[in-house]
Amino acid sequence: MSHETIEQIYIAAVEVFAESGFDQAKMDVIAKRAGVAKGTIYYHFTSKEELFVAMMDQGLEALTDRVRRRIASKPSARMKIEKLIYTQIEFFFEHNKFARLLLSEVWGSAKRQHDFRMHIREYVALIEEVLILGIEDRSFKKLNTVETSFSIFGAISVAVLQELLKQPQRGAEVWMNEAAPRLVETLETLILSGIETK
Repeated sequence: MSHETIEQIYIAAVEVFAESGFDQAKMDVIAKRAGVAKGTIYYHFTSKEELFVAMMDQGLEALTDRVRRRIASKPSARMKIEKLIYTQIEFFFEHNKFARLLLSEVWGSAKRQHDFRMHIREYVALIEEVLILGIEDRSFKKLNTVETSFSIFGAISVAVLQELLKQPQRGAEVWMNEAAPRLVETLETLILSGIETK
């Protein structure tokens, strides 16, 4: 199966899971939406659960890659955190159905929770790298980097989710123009005041 076909399946799966919820989503509806045979999906994903986890993994990998690229050129830990906050907000507004699924459906089965923790760990490790850099150059306080990284991810995620649920019919461009500046300012103030040494 081509990368393009898998991408079509992921896009269709996000839409169907977002519309119906994990329990009510049907593989034949996902297949129809993706324009493939149901057997094509089952050839690569043995179950709805496996497809859901793979879809979440693909989305988290895309988030991690985007943030890693965006922060790479920033010279200081503070600037990296600022860019990370903005980029996670931007990604979740652009991929708002994925964001809602990520923050609402991953707490289903024990396997789903385990897989989520494994995959989110890669993104959280990226945040942790930035925190360690700031601790080493003494611009950030000495703190528990794992707990702080999860807290930063969670604070950004919940703030965006609240905005997505408040006005679910808005488009990504409207959210970025109207909500993102406010969220960025609030989250930068909250996060940086908690981690900076000054």
